[in-house]
Amino acid sequence: MIDMELRKAKSSDKNKVLEFCKTTFSWGDYISDVWDDWILEGNLLVLTENDVPVAICHCSINIEQLWIEGIRVNKNLRRRGFAKRLVQESEFIAKNNNCKISQMLIATNNQKSLNLAGSLTYKKDEIWNFYSLLPKKINYKTNVKFATNNKSIIDFILSFTSSYVRSWRWLRLTNTNVKSLIDEKKILYSEHKGTINALAIFTKSDHFKNILMLTLIFGNENGIKEILSYLQNYAAQTNIVRIQILTKLKNLPKINTLEKKLSFYLMKKEIQ
Repeated sequence: MIDMELRKAKSSDKNKVLEFCKTTFSWGDYISDVWDDWILEGNLLVLTENDVPVAICHCSINIEQLWIEGIRVNKNLRRRGFAKRLVQESEFIAKNNNCKISQMLIATNNQKSLNLAGSLTYKKDEIWNFYSLLPKKINYKTNVKFATNNKSIIDFILSFTSSYVRSWRWLRLTNTNVKSLIDEKKILYSEHKGTINALAIFTKSDHFKNILMLTLIFGNENGIKEILSYLQNYAAQTNIVRIQILTKLKNLPKINTLEKKLSFYLMKKEIQ
């Protein structure tokens, strides 16, 4: 008899889980980098068969929003509905925490995951593009400034975006956390003749060491170059090894070491 159990993951599950996460992508997987943090955060779910982990999923809650990530199923046991069960359990947790929406990120070329999300009534909400950029010292001054804490700036930011990316989670922006990001000097803009020509939010990754994450909200070619040059220099001075850029902009200026990696659908579902 097969004994199936869906429960919160334990630290002792780690090695068994990592065994079936080694070849998720061509380069491996990131689960080993985030496992300990996800255990501490809570809501790391595991599905076991005869007490052996066969599938996992992590979910987190932020301002009435559920974020689902890290769905993994042992490749020898796929097509048995394990991923669906884990997502449904995550949504159950969300309902108990009064969440209004659930979101997840899926690569635009990952048709199997898109089919799964569609079967659970998730819709394609936005397309985001992922770029990678290396640090570089510069010896010239940029026209980049930190946003200041006033209503006109906050309203301006919120008029362009409702979310920003932190450690590969799309978090809802509100007046309160925009003010916090401004106070932390995490919102940058470039200016030309008194007009803002690029706007971005940056944070250090909570889970990946020495990675800087940039949400590029809008900008023209010159403004974007100014912000990216500023952050390349900042990264070079603070031991950052890579800048990861997420943006809804379709094209970025040509810059040495700037490389487009993937495009993603931000999937969304109303929770009722």
